Amino acid sequence: MNAVTVSTDDIERARTEVGRVFCPHRLTPQLGVHRVQLRMTARRLGGIGIIDLDYGQAVRIRPAALETFYLVQVPLRGSTVVRHGGHTVASTPALASVLSPDDASDMHWSEGSPHRIFYADRHAVDRELARLLGSPVDAPVRFDVGMSTNTSAAKAWLRGVDFFADELSQAAGGCLLDHPQVAGRFEQGLLSQLLLTHRHSYSDLLARPAHLDSPGRLARRACALIRDHHDEALTVADVAEALGVSVRALQDCFRREMQTTPTAYLRACRLDAVHRALSVADPRESVTTIAVRHGFTHLGRFAGEYRNRFGESPSTTLRR
Repeated sequence: MNAVTVSTDDIERARTEVGRVFCPHRLTPQLGVHRVQLRMTARRLGGIGIIDLDYGQAVRIRPAALETFYLVQVPLRGSTVVRHGGHTVASTPALASVLSPDDASDMHWSEGSPHRIFYADRHAVDRELARLLGSPVDAPVRFDVGMSTNTSAAKAWLRGVDFFADELSQAAGGCLLDHPQVAGRFEQGLLSQLLLTHRHSYSDLLARPAHLDSPGRLARRACALIRDHHDEALTVADVAEALGVSVRALQDCFRREMQTTPTAYLRACRLDAVHRALSVADPRESVTTIAVRHGFTHLGRFAGEYRNRFGESPSTTLRR
């Protein structure tokens, strides 16, 4: 895990340190302002990262094309005018801005406008999109610049971003993301949800109905694969890739054939496995350890789902 924390009032140092995390850029405070109040914490794991950034003062930021990464910038307060790819948005806590790699940007941050920024490596985004489509990506993804944060899907994605940020801030050894398989699931989940939530140049292709010759056979093969490998670092995208179909095709197949989703089926298999493990475990063993071992990282949600499925808490099963 790469982590950087910077605090400075010096404009030149602020430009240099932020440039090291992102890319070279021009940083200009508003007229008459000679110092900033930069506070930055940046953490990166794998192909994604979280940067909490506040200049304190009103500033203008002009990076060239990002080239190798995407940014989703969410003002926590204040506002930012973002010009990018021929579009201009007035970004607020209700409207994030999304920067794609191939265009320069010109941004005016207001005074008192701290941002939480989601960083995504370009290759990681391309890889996840190819998994969703079931075929290679032949051109870069270009996101719409403005992203509403008020939709239910966007709120769910942002909750995932916040949870990821909280885990990254934990001390070594006390973070769920210390395990590479868990970290990989988070990366895939956040990237795929972003690609499915916010409009981009491949959205219409992702939404196109899947045409399958034998959906029943595909569903049976998918269920068997999930049952055999649910205890591994398995995602729905992994299942689709193994079966040679897109994630959307697999989702459509499960809805038509089983009236559920691949994600729900995978979670049910994992819940059953946790129940079996708890039933035979030493009562001194930790519920958390067993749950994480089977792929559950949001423990509050896990406990609720477990109770709904088995009519008791995980700790009750463990003590029996």
